[in-house]
Amino acid sequence: MSFALKFYEWYKKRPNKVFMLGETLTYEQVAREAASVASAISPGNTVGHFEFNSPKSIIHYLASFWAGAKVVAVDPLTSAEDLRFILEDSDPDIVFADEETSAREKEVLKGYRLWSDGMKKEVFNKPYEYMDNEVGLIYYYAGIAGRTMQVLHSATRVGLNASALYTAIGLKGVSAILTVPVAHVLGNSVLGEVIEDGGSIYVMRKFNAKEAIEAINKYSINFLATVPMVYDALINEQGKLDSLEVCISTAAPLFPSTVNGFKQKFGKTIVQQYGFTEGLVVTYQPKDMGDVISIGKPLPNAEIKVVKDDGKEAKPGEVGELWVRAPWLMLGYKDKEETAKVFHDGWLKTGDLVSADERGLLYFKGVKKRMIKYKGYPIFPKDLELMLKGHPLVVDAYVFGEDAGNAGAQPSAKVVVKEKKQGLEEELLNYVNSKVAFYKRLKRVYIVDKIE
Repeated sequence: MSFALKFYEWYKKRPNKVFMLGETLTYEQVAREAASVASAISPGNTVGHFEFNSPKSIIHYLASFWAGAKVVAVDPLTSAEDLRFILEDSDPDIVFADEETSAREKEVLKGYRLWSDGMKKEVFNKPYEYMDNEVGLIYYYAGIAGRTMQVLHSATRVGLNASALYTAIGLKGVSAILTVPVAHVLGNSVLGEVIEDGGSIYVMRKFNAKEAIEAINKYSINFLATVPMVYDALINEQGKLDSLEVCISTAAPLFPSTVNGFKQKFGKTIVQQYGFTEGLVVTYQPKDMGDVISIGKPLPNAEIKVVKDDGKEAKPGEVGELWVRAPWLMLGYKDKEETAKVFHDGWLKTGDLVSADERGLLYFKGVKKRMIKYKGYPIFPKDLELMLKGHPLVVDAYVFGEDAGNAGAQPSAKVVVKEKKQGLEEELLNYVNSKVAFYKRLKRVYIVDKIE
């Protein structure tokens, strides 16, 4: 079932249970507000969700599923050209934008119907029931294909993924803190775990280590799923995190220095989960196997195999591409030809390289696909290359990742130009970086004679 239907079930069982920590909103209060917002949205509408995390933003997200909409999840840091492309491609009926995003992207948002509270009605209807194969959630980071294009998910299957992860983690009475945008697979999964449990959530607008530690202690938060850089930031702050029971890292490489530093300072073991846009969360590392840095084992009802270049399945210790089969995988890309390329007899070819040990634990070894990860954000070189080629002096471009330590890799570019001139590297940097979100900005441009 969708997040909205699951939420509605908990509202009926425990209406006075606190759902939103901080502002102290109960399941009944959130359910009634979500239903009221949903009254202005029709089933099948396309809704752009372009807001920083906040209680209101989470209600808007839930309300979209309540109404039976197709939710286009847009990172609030998306800017200029990327945002324009997403909006033109998805053509939303309504866009949820907060004060910051609407002011920053005022020009791009012109002509679109922006949400205002005056649109809602004081009604309280049961949430829409999606069909199994009905699109309810759309992402725009097609990591396997390496392009910015629509990744279509079933709203009910998103709920199925949350249920499988909840079973694997085994934590009851979830009290979570949301440190990353709900527009990300990770943020969506944190919200899903809370709703699956009928638990509580503290929503951070933007991550701040001091605020996070205060909230964890004040509200006895026991569940933290976030990116490695958040753990590094927490290590550098003063305080205790005694209430945490489950600490999950994902979306970027996890280094021993982070695991050991967190364990020494707070006495907590970090485990990992593995997921991606097309497949949501696929694996989880059991706490009793937290003695190594592993991306874990398949979730219940997920199957995996590791396939070598010769098409044969890898033995323990051998590296191959991870193939996944699960009931919650994407319905497909908007581009059907691209969809056909990534599926083989029901198996989704992830483009990620892994190995497995004798215990069945998986270890991330690299990527076959062209994608850069910086601070947990996916970056597609093709997008930046096309942008560079739009400059009148650029003949060809190749974007690659340069090491950025625990942050992952930052994009840099090799560029062939029609004519060289002083200051061109800086000009090309500004040409691209003025149009993209912070995490996609080029670190360096190298002018070369040819790209090999």
